[in-house]
Amino acid sequence: MYRNLLILYVFCATFFLGKNTIIAQNEPLKQVLNLTQPPYLKAGDTVAIVAPAGILKNRTAEIESAKKLLKSWGLHAQVGKHIFNQEHHFAGTDDERCEDFQNALNNPNIKAIWCARGGYGSVRILDKLDWSNFKENPKWIIGYSDITAIHNQVHNLGVQSIHAMMCTSLQDTPETITETINTFKYSLFGQPLHYTLKGSKYNKTGSVT
Repeated sequence: MYRNLLILYVFCATFFLGKNTIIAQNEPLKQVLNLTQPPYLKAGDTVAIVAPAGILKNRTAEIESAKKLLKSWGLHAQVGKHIFNQEHHFAGTDDERCEDFQNALNNPNIKAIWCARGGYGSVRILDKLDWSNFKENPKWIIGYSDITAIHNQVHNLGVQSIHAMMCTSLQDTPETITETINTFKYSLFGQPLHYTLKGSKYNKTGSVT
C-alpha cells in the first residue's frame, strides 16, 4: 500500500512540476521568433577584432591574416587595444577584455564585432557589459565555441548574431577552408546561403501520421 502511495505521489509531483516547467520554458520563445537583424555590411564599413576569451599568444600572424581578409572585402579592421594582453589563460584581465568589447559595442562606426578566438573567458565579462547602445544600434557579433555565451546573451536581447569562423581559424591555409571563408563573407554581406547535404542511404521517402 505504501509503495503504491509513493508511486502516486511521485507521479503527481512529476506531472504538476513538469507542467510548470514546460510553461516557463516556452515563455522566451516569443522573443526568439522576433530577433532583430543588424544591418548587413557594405564596402567601407569597419569591423572590430576583439578577444573576449582565450589568450592570443603567438597568434599575431592570424590577426594579420584576418585584417588582410577584411581589407580584401573592402572593409576596415580595428583591433582592440588589449587583444594581445596576457592574464593566465585569458587575453588580458576581465576588465581589459571587457573594455575592448564595450568600446566596440559603443562605437557607432563599428558595424560588426569579430572575436579573435574562443577557449574560455567570455562568460566572465557578460555581467560587466552595458548593452544599452547595442540595443539601440545592433551590430553583428561573430564567433563560435566559447563565444556562444555572448551569442546567448545577444539572443536574449532579441538580436541575431553570426556563429562563424574566428580570426584564429586562419591558422589553416585559405585553400583548405575556402567554403568556410566564403559562407562567412556571404553572411556578413547578406548574400544567400545554400547548403547541399548528402542524404543517408537509410533515409526513406514517404508519408507518416
